[in-house]
Amino acid sequence: MNLNFRQLEVFRAVMIAKTISGAAEILNVSQPGISRLLKYMEYKMGIALFERSKGRLIPTPEGLELFREVEPIYQRIEGLEDTIGRIIRGDNLQFHIGCTPSLSNVVAPWLFAEIKKVMPDVMLKLETLPNEAMAEYVSQRRIDFAIALGEVSHPLVQADPSTHLRLQVVLPEDHPLASREQLTFEDIAGHPIVNYFPETLLGQAIRDGFDEIGKEPQTAVMVRYADDACAMAEQRLGLTVALEYTAIPGRYPGLVSVPLGDVRQSIYFVRHNEVSMSNHLRNCFETAQSKLAEIHTGLLT
Repeated sequence: MNLNFRQLEVFRAVMIAKTISGAAEILNVSQPGISRLLKYMEYKMGIALFERSKGRLIPTPEGLELFREVEPIYQRIEGLEDTIGRIIRGDNLQFHIGCTPSLSNVVAPWLFAEIKKVMPDVMLKLETLPNEAMAEYVSQRRIDFAIALGEVSHPLVQADPSTHLRLQVVLPEDHPLASREQLTFEDIAGHPIVNYFPETLLGQAIRDGFDEIGKEPQTAVMVRYADDACAMAEQRLGLTVALEYTAIPGRYPGLVSVPLGDVRQSIYFVRHNEVSMSNHLRNCFETAQSKLAEIHTGLLT
């Protein structure tokens, strides 16, 4: 005879409670229903599972043997319920997010704070990476997703465009160009500049800008990262070019930022295109995408 789940559930409840009334209380059903089902099981199996004595049910050896087989199954089910609860709650969530250095010191902290408002229990890890390393880290699943400047090309990587940031000229507040509302590459030509290595995105942007006007930048110092460039500008080694918010007011005392024409750099969210995101990771990813669209208002209020 095959026993169904309900019959096993009733049998286990009786084994635990030792009485019909106790089993009915455990299962929140009527006592007659428990009694009928138990008698039906014994009838179909052709054996007694319990002896009745003074209102109590004493399991027979056959009943004890059946219970030894049934109980581990219920322990597994109860463990499964705990596991399902942890999955739904997202206990011990950790997400590893890559970010380019130009965004990691101002934009990433603000964005992480916004994510934590939505997912307060999540633990976030920031991996600061050069833009050219983003595809490798995502494709090898060393990070969950990345925030990059410029489109990232890789067969296992998907880059979704988000918002964009303007390029700005960063220079000492008493520099002759500091009072201008907007500058062009023509304006900064002839002034010492803290430049970037040519393989970097900012290095490429500066090279392209000067190529358009047919001039060479007057490079005084060359660096890889925008924070280093701004620190050099603080020491009056030259003006530099950085993304919007890198030299946010108050971050570098003595420096000001002036928009560089209408030059803009797009931000991309980079993820693996052959690995499905968990529900919680997708929530984090989509929250980051939506919040980054509010960056201008968020960082300046």
